[in-house]
Amino acid sequence: MRTKTLLIAAAALAAGVISSQAQPVYSQNIVGYVNQQVGVGFTTLSVPLDVAAGANSLTNLFPNPVNPSTGVGPFDGTTVYLWNGIGFTIYTIDSYWSTGVGDYNDEAQATPPVINPGQMYFFNNNLGATFTNTIVGTVHVDGTGTSTNVVGITTNTFGLGFTFVASKLPVGGGVTSVLQISNPVNPTTGVGPLDGTTLYFPNINATGGFLGYNIITIDSYWSTGFGDYNDEASAPEPTVSVGSGFIFDNNTGAPIQWIQSY
Repeated sequence: MRTKTLLIAAAALAAGVISSQAQPVYSQNIVGYVNQQVGVGFTTLSVPLDVAAGANSLTNLFPNPVNPSTGVGPFDGTTVYLWNGIGFTIYTIDSYWSTGVGDYNDEAQATPPVINPGQMYFFNNNLGATFTNTIVGTVHVDGTGTSTNVVGITTNTFGLGFTFVASKLPVGGGVTSVLQISNPVNPTTGVGPLDGTTLYFPNINATGGFLGYNIITIDSYWSTGFGDYNDEASAPEPTVSVGSGFIFDNNTGAPIQWIQSY
């Protein structure tokens, strides 16, 4: 998936908030939009902005007004896959239902799910053509900044086992260098707190077919900080596009806090 981000406060966010050590405090109400290109078949998506004061329901993320000429909405029949901890809950976008959403078989209406920043999901586009979905909203903030050049912080929790995650910020890049998943080596033990945890990146081909996962191991032993699936060789730092995500397998025995500051 190719994703293009255009923020109204782009200069402040990119130059002043993320990296500079000499910038003033910026407003937490950073407003902008993200264009997400959704290919045919499966695409991994996340919500990079709060759409309506945190009310990120599926019908707000994919407005689906009925065309008076055809009697259907532009997204009718597309499906969304949300991880529920043991499998997927599947929703069908369908303007026929008063809620705008049906169940997996589209045989009964369903309550539109809320998908907030920090959660990755699968979108199945069966419309036969790529389309662009525009997300308009504000940058998510979970807590106040801790220094004069920080707008705020976001916190994402990795529970035990698999969690479908994404950056809460509308940024893309290296998992460590940009997205701020850190694994500092403990000088006493010689290992990092995330050593041995794994990242699963969905492998989706050019026609939208799901081909499994590319698996990367977090391991401070390697100079890159990452190993391959079997942790037998170094792997380059993985990158994540804006508005996409990955699966984190937490085998540490305790929840992990992913804190991003900006």
